Amino acid sequence: MNKQAVVERGRALARSLTTRGSLFPWVPKPIKLLFLLLVFLNSSSFAFLWHIRVWSHPIKAWIAAKTLGHRRYWVGWRRKHVAAGGLAHMRVKTWRRALFDDCDYNLHLSNSAYAKCSDENKMKFCIDAFAPCFVTGIHMALGASHWQFLREIPMGSSYLMETRIGGWGDKWIHCITEFVIYPPKGKKRVHRPDVADKPTALPHIDIPSGTDSGVDTPENWANGSANGHATGPSHDELMKRLMVQAREPRVDGGIIACIAVTDYCFKQGRVTVPPRIAMHMSLLSNDEERRAHALKLLTSPDGGAKFCRGGWKEDPLAYELGLDVALGEDGTQAWVEAGKEYMDGVGARLLQVALASP
Repeated sequence: MNKQAVVERGRALARSLTTRGSLFPWVPKPIKLLFLLLVFLNSSSFAFLWHIRVWSHPIKAWIAAKTLGHRRYWVGWRRKHVAAGGLAHMRVKTWRRALFDDCDYNLHLSNSAYAKCSDENKMKFCIDAFAPCFVTGIHMALGASHWQFLREIPMGSSYLMETRIGGWGDKWIHCITEFVIYPPKGKKRVHRPDVADKPTALPHIDIPSGTDSGVDTPENWANGSANGHATGPSHDELMKRLMVQAREPRVDGGIIACIAVTDYCFKQGRVTVPPRIAMHMSLLSNDEERRAHALKLLTSPDGGAKFCRGGWKEDPLAYELGLDVALGEDGTQAWVEAGKEYMDGVGARLLQVALASP
């Protein structure tokens, strides 16, 4: 059979397929349309789309650093960081829509979808907040997530995910993500800038006063007062007050649907790097000399890896590094400590529940 005959036979086969219609003529047309509709409705959950959404942020940062050079990239990165208000005031935002594949049978955003959808915004926050330190080989490991659901997000609604820092300790760093929905366009909204007026340790809720300090400390939550009784409002009363305040509209008119607190730690291999050291290596110090010290380490042959792995302990200022990062209006990190104490209190409550179980 010559070449021309093969070509003619191929054309004949193509014509026969097109004249017959689809590849599966025995499947009823309504079934085909239903299948195509289901594929379309679930298209945002196709394989690897989550990976693309999440990992696009570090990949973009890596490409920018390679293209511009690390030093030039870090200068531009820090300029944007300062313009955003610094670590204490930074708000990283991502808009999404509650699509069919993310909703439950009640036609609301499924509880399981909140974590999946917020991963993208949390990754963006980590890059925008700590990009330089990742040159040292540091990565951020997820430790725990705490979720408080306040109201449903209806299917088809657009919602905002806003992530900020809530505090940190010797190991854990706490990131707060709010899921916000907005009223219909006809209602008036008040503009809220991306830069907050002041840092907030926890979701912006004013803690009701139950004791002289405003609320029981985490130690009180775990152990009670000296006489064995709570010194402030009961847990249920406190939760009711906080829930009422959390449901109040934000300054920009947004309604908080969910608040998530995510705990991360900085790791280099199996070694845990204290958050303040990672922040120092992220060029977040307010002191120019300390930023120059961090930059020198970042541009060294090992990229500061040895320093982060434990070499920082030999530095003359070992226990001062990172203590000038994200200072509040009072010039201290008191708001950071408050966030740490509240989260320690959450951990104590969870342990109480676990140990009290039969």
